[in-house]
Amino acid sequence: MKRTYLMLALYSSVFIIFGLVFIYSAGISMEARHPGVTASEFLERQLIAFAIGLAGALIIIYMKGSWHFKRAFTVYYPLTLILLVAVLFFADRGGSHRWIDIGSFSLQISEFAKISLLIVLAKYFGGLKKRNFLNTFLIPLGILAPLAMLVFIEPDLSTTGIMVAITFVMMIIGGIKMRYIGLALIFVVILLLVLYSGGFIEEYQIQRITSFLSSFTGEEHEQVSYSLMAISSGGLTGKGLGMGLVKYYLPVSYSDFIFAVIGEELGLIGLLVLMLAYVGFIRELIVAGLRGSTALEGKLYIVGFALYIMIQATINIAVNLGLFPATGVTLPFVSSGGSSIMSLMIGYGLVFSILIESEEEKEKENAKA
Repeated sequence: MKRTYLMLALYSSVFIIFGLVFIYSAGISMEARHPGVTASEFLERQLIAFAIGLAGALIIIYMKGSWHFKRAFTVYYPLTLILLVAVLFFADRGGSHRWIDIGSFSLQISEFAKISLLIVLAKYFGGLKKRNFLNTFLIPLGILAPLAMLVFIEPDLSTTGIMVAITFVMMIIGGIKMRYIGLALIFVVILLLVLYSGGFIEEYQIQRITSFLSSFTGEEHEQVSYSLMAISSGGLTGKGLGMGLVKYYLPVSYSDFIFAVIGEELGLIGLLVLMLAYVGFIRELIVAGLRGSTALEGKLYIVGFALYIMIQATINIAVNLGLFPATGVTLPFVSSGGSSIMSLMIGYGLVFSILIESEEEKEKENAKA
């Protein structure tokens, strides 16, 4: 198990280092475009958020993983619902109600809602005695629905989609029959058509999809065009740290398109290192969850967390490569975003908490034997 801890720490360190270096590098381009903004501000905010997330992770690790699962439906689920309702009453930014402001600090509750949803679904599927249509399909959708609806009306369509994906993943590893997944996908398509026809999907969200579809007819979306230009101009080894030029034209280069900045400055080699780190990290998490956790709920959470990272990283990279509509989904552990890094660190801390508790239980059993 020591090897597992070491490898997980190594992979996550790669992400954090990449993130801090390129958030500062991308911040240089933002500094040039926006008077009064400095690159160090982006780095400082990320460092503070990381420190808070690390402190939260250490607290979670100190507590037993089972403590959190016992409170999944009595604390995590109702608290998440309350906070998602509360956020709708805070001041909007750009027409969206996504943040709770605490002084000069703000929290995007939907980021934490994804981790809470993982905990709740892991607890639910871990305690199932029978696996039928009601238990593995209808009830999980019932658990998801209030959370997803509140996030959707913020509005935050991309996070809503991630939460739906998390639920489907937990259904699959929780034992649902595959024919029900097909039914679920049909349900989602019908729901999207109803929301679209009812005017519930915002115009800019529709525009992102149509812009992506237009790329198949030879038209390129401006953001994607600059992203591809940055990656291709980086070549094999890149232009060097801080030497990127296309990043000055990339919107939110420190967040949504940080992958393109890495490609421009470190080239294909840098991107491969990062992507291989994700592959290794996800694999290590899945193996650790299946072998290291003694409780089914712990296995489900760790594997679910790994697949959540995989889904979000894949979407972000696909957007940067023009293979998916622009969504605003961050690159896990790398992109700038206080709530994102804090929630991920807390969710990651729970992984270690589960593994440590399981290891202690195995040692006790061996001592009795």
